[in-house]
Amino acid sequence: MAGKGSRPRPYSISQNQFASNWDNIFNKGKTMQVRVQEKIGTCGCGRSPTGNCIGWHGLSESEYQAKLASYIAEQDKGTTNAG
Repeated sequence: MAGKGSRPRPYSISQNQFASNWDNIFNKGKTMQVRVQEKIGTCGCGRSPTGNCIGWHGLSESEYQAKLASYIAEQDKGTTNAG
């Protein structure tokens, strides 16, 4: 007598459907967006005004625009006070 689990379960879907579902879930073979470049300390998302990662890639568009306006205003304030 065979032990418990010695016979494989029957497939409820075809192997092609299984492979398609797997690819849809895990995106195998597809390219993913790369946010950080190879050089440490830089950011590849394109949102950082300094080129160094400051955590802005996770912001929504409206949050990003507000942070950018605040950053520019702070930079302008520093420039006018220095001169």
